[in-house]
Amino acid sequence: MITQRIALERDSKYAPCGYIVCLVDDDGHWDMYSDDTSKTILVDSDWGFPGLASTFGWSPCCGAGQTDGTVDCLSCGAKTGDLISSAADFLDDHLGTIVEDPGYFSS
Repeated sequence: MITQRIALERDSKYAPCGYIVCLVDDDGHWDMYSDDTSKTILVDSDWGFPGLASTFGWSPCCGAGQTDGTVDCLSCGAKTGDLISSAADFLDDHLGTIVEDPGYFSS
């Protein structure tokens, strides 16, 4: 079974405050401007950034499992806003990265 892969992109003109998750084809290509909406997903809410960043390898604060990045960490005291900003910074640093799809494009 071939695992689907996704790539992370951003277009400040299309979605200035969001990220685009793109389905990667068998040849390793993707098109964030595709008219086929089954091949792209817009994540434009900052509440979605920690989950998306986790898909690409980000871990919130101390990694004690006390938060997913959308609530304050009870272990180290990191605040939600700081965690969301950290996730967004991580995403910005990982544009173009390809990972296995954990279910964004599952049917």
